[in-house]
Amino acid sequence: MKNRSIASSALQISAVVFITKILGVFKQIIIAAVCGATSETDSYFAVTGIMMAVCTVLFSSLSITLLSVHTECLIRDGREESNRLINSALRVFLPVSCVISILFFLFSGFFARILASSYEPEQMETLSRFIRIVSVMPVLTCFHTVLNVVLETDKSFLPGKAQSFFINLFLCIAAPLLYPVFGMPALVGVFVLSGVLQCIIVTKCAGNRFWLQPGVCYETEAIRKILALSLPLLAGNAIYEINDIVDKKIAIGLGHGNVSYLSYGASINEIVTTLVVASVSTVLFAHYSTWAAEGDKKKVGEYLRKSMEYLVVLILPLMALCLMRGDIMVAILYKRGNFDSAAVRLTGSVVAGYAAGFLFQALRANLTRVYYAFQDTKTPMITGAVSISINIILSILLSRRFGAGGITAATSIAMLAASLLLLPGIYRMIPGFSLRSGMGEYGKAILAVFLGTAAARVFSAFCPAGTFIGFMLSAVILVAVYLCAAYLLRVNAVRDAAGRTVLTLQEVCLRVFRKVRN
Repeated sequence: MKNRSIASSALQISAVVFITKILGVFKQIIIAAVCGATSETDSYFAVTGIMMAVCTVLFSSLSITLLSVHTECLIRDGREESNRLINSALRVFLPVSCVISILFFLFSGFFARILASSYEPEQMETLSRFIRIVSVMPVLTCFHTVLNVVLETDKSFLPGKAQSFFINLFLCIAAPLLYPVFGMPALVGVFVLSGVLQCIIVTKCAGNRFWLQPGVCYETEAIRKILALSLPLLAGNAIYEINDIVDKKIAIGLGHGNVSYLSYGASINEIVTTLVVASVSTVLFAHYSTWAAEGDKKKVGEYLRKSMEYLVVLILPLMALCLMRGDIMVAILYKRGNFDSAAVRLTGSVVAGYAAGFLFQALRANLTRVYYAFQDTKTPMITGAVSISINIILSILLSRRFGAGGITAATSIAMLAASLLLLPGIYRMIPGFSLRSGMGEYGKAILAVFLGTAAARVFSAFCPAGTFIGFMLSAVILVAVYLCAAYLLRVNAVRDAAGRTVLTLQEVCLRVFRKVRN
């Protein structure tokens, strides 16, 4: 098995995700301008968001447990046996996904009433029709998930990230061209098309690492193990996704447009969480699983500590920028067409609520991956249930005072609760591990971001400029002062990155010099 650099793999994923998310922002800009924030856009965002949530609940648990068991099987028994396991997984889980899709199609009206009981009959019919269109997604997601495990076990992460790219690309094209003629159903159809294309890409990329075995016998013991590990994880994921459904239902209750504000704000939140947090945790989980299968707990603890130090350094300036200039970011991205100043203000509060929890999202994501690597899925389920209970209660209470922004603030508080509940188990699982050893680094990074934020605020007060120019200059000053202060304060992650950058530049210059001389 080829052991690729963790840092380079994370950077590759981040680069692809960055392009995808920038495209996603353009998609949201185009949809906001062309479609506005209406009951129909609410239906689109609610149906596609909740269908993805359902697929995440059902199949992310399969992905995580299958990756762990598949890695163990590959290391212990070789490629032939691991391929038998993948074939067995397809034969067991694809029929289950077909049944789920049929249920969504046949009972679309029932699910629509659960989702938006306050809708008028015409709006309810639209919602029901959208559910029928996307009902095939569980089958597509199941197939893609199982085959992507083969790729991630071999530390090939990029093909699994293609679906979001194609969703965003196709919607950027479909919104202005198809929406004026066919309306929102065209955008829902494009959403499904991206799932089909993703299955094709993953199948092609699996290449000679996966092959169908028509007469293969079921790997009964391995499937039982996957099911036993998946059930607590499935319940835990269901709790988190139910919370997302509750958030959308609360937002619907706040009035037309609030689900859209939540979705538009989430697109900015996802740039940070997906670009930074998910990229790192995706790569680390594959390595954690390998080290756990080999019994190397010390290495797991070492990389968990290092990853959190780097994530804190990366996230702090982004968090400060979203809290300080979140409304301006929203105005730059969305304030055009049918998206007015009131929508900017409400979406800005959503961005601020999410930003307050960036660090907690990063911590929870990495802690849960360690549990999963050691095949403990029960603890994250229990801690998740507690934190989500807190989230739902706070979402109801805070939304009454702060609207959609209160919902996202509750999410951030719940992430903090989840992280605190997960830490004691990590200390027991990995002897000698402690995040407290990095407190000095965290403190220096916080001081550096405080200095950067102060400098950006002073600049904004004395040098007013247009919205875009002012925002960009403030961002540049914040990041520049932050990095300089972090370097002078001897923050290890910044100094290490600076040293690597200098070495890379020296190597590039040396290669150029040699080519010129020759």
